[in-house]
Amino acid sequence: MRIFMLCDFFNEELEYQENHLVDYYRRHGHEVIVVCSLYENVFDYYTDKKVAGPRRDYQVNGARIVKLPYRYNILNRMRAYPKIDRLLEEFEPDLIFVHDIMLNLPECIAYVKKHPQTKMIMDYHADYSNSGKNWVSLKILHGVLRKRFLDKARPHLSMIYPIVPAGFDFLNEVYGVPREEMSLLPLGTDLEYGAQVHASGAGRAIRRELGIAESDFVIFTGGKLTPFKRTETLVEAVNALDRADVHLLVAGAAGPNEAEYFAGLEQMAQGNPQIHFRGWQDKPGVYRHLDAADIAVFPASQSILWQQSIGMGLPVIVGDRSEFMVPSDASYLNRNGNLIVLDHEEETAPQIERLLRGLLDDRAALAKMAEGARRTADEMLDWNKLIEETLRHNRGAGKQ
Repeated sequence: MRIFMLCDFFNEELEYQENHLVDYYRRHGHEVIVVCSLYENVFDYYTDKKVAGPRRDYQVNGARIVKLPYRYNILNRMRAYPKIDRLLEEFEPDLIFVHDIMLNLPECIAYVKKHPQTKMIMDYHADYSNSGKNWVSLKILHGVLRKRFLDKARPHLSMIYPIVPAGFDFLNEVYGVPREEMSLLPLGTDLEYGAQVHASGAGRAIRRELGIAESDFVIFTGGKLTPFKRTETLVEAVNALDRADVHLLVAGAAGPNEAEYFAGLEQMAQGNPQIHFRGWQDKPGVYRHLDAADIAVFPASQSILWQQSIGMGLPVIVGDRSEFMVPSDASYLNRNGNLIVLDHEEETAPQIERLLRGLLDDRAALAKMAEGARRTADEMLDWNKLIEETLRHNRGAGKQ
C-alpha cells in the first residue's frame, strides 16, 4: 500500500507518533512519503520560532521525507505549505493520512475526488486541555477558520481519529463532528524495540553506571522540563522520602526559555546523590533509562512518555492537569490497574511521597501494577495493531 502522510513537525530521531507510524508501515512492507515542515528542533517547534530554508527531500529507513517551507504563516496559527497536488499525483497514494487540520487539506480533497479509490483519514490531537483557551482561539481559530477546512474535508474522510477520549468532546462541541465519524487511535509505543532493550540488559547497565543496586527502587521521569510538568513536586517528594535505596532518574532537558526553572530543580536536588539528571535522551537513551526503573512518575501535563513507560511494563503515577490547569483524562490508559491518577485537590508532593512509600512497602501491589502495564500495552498500545486500524478503510471495512 502507498501511504501519504501530511503533518507539521517530523524529526526521525524522536519518539513521536509520526515516527512510529512510518517505522511500522515500512516494517509491514508499505511505501510511505511524509510531507512536513522545515522544523528540526522540537523546542523551536513548540516555541513557534521562525524557521526558513530551502525544501529538503531525503530518505529515512526507506520512507521519503519532504520538508517544505511555509507558503504562509499567520501568527503561527494558520500556516500552509506550497501546494502539494504534484506530490500527490506523483506518489499516487492508496491512503492519505492527515495529522490534525492541515491547511493543505484542499489539495488532498481534490485528489480524493479525482481518485475515489484513495481513502483519506485524519487524526486529531487537540482537546480542551491543550487548545481553545480563550474566546478568540475557541470561537474564531477553531470555531470558524479551521472548521471551514474540516467541514469541506469531512465528506471525504473515512474516519477521524482523536488520540485521547477528550478529543471526541472537543471535535463534537466545537467543530460539530458527530461521534459516529470518530474512533479512538491512542498513541502507541514501540513494544518490539523495548523488548530488545530489556533483553540486552540495558537497564542493569544504567544502574551499574550510577552505582544503583539491583534491589534499589528507581523512579523515572523526564521529557521537556517546563514548569507545566511540575517536576519540582517529584523532586520534593523524593527528598522527603529520604531513603538511600530510592533513586530518581530525570531523563530530559529544559528549553532555552526554561533555564531558570531547570536551575531551580538542580538547586532543590543539591545534597541528594540519589537524584540523577541525565539530560535529553534519544530513543535508545529513553528506553535504557525506562528499563532501569521500577516506576514512572509524571506530576502533570500529558506526555508520550506515559505510553512508553507502560510499554516497558512500568506502573505509572500521573497528574491529570494540563499546562492550562485543565483536566486531561488519563483513565483510558488504566485498563488493567496499571496507573494512578493524582488527586488535583490534594497537595501534589506529599501525595506522591505517600503513594511511593506505599508501593515501596507493598512490592506485591507494585508487581501487580507492572503486570497490568504489560497487558495494557499489548491490548491498546501495540503499533502493529494500531496501523491495522488505520489501514482497514482500504480493505473495505470502514466508511466508504
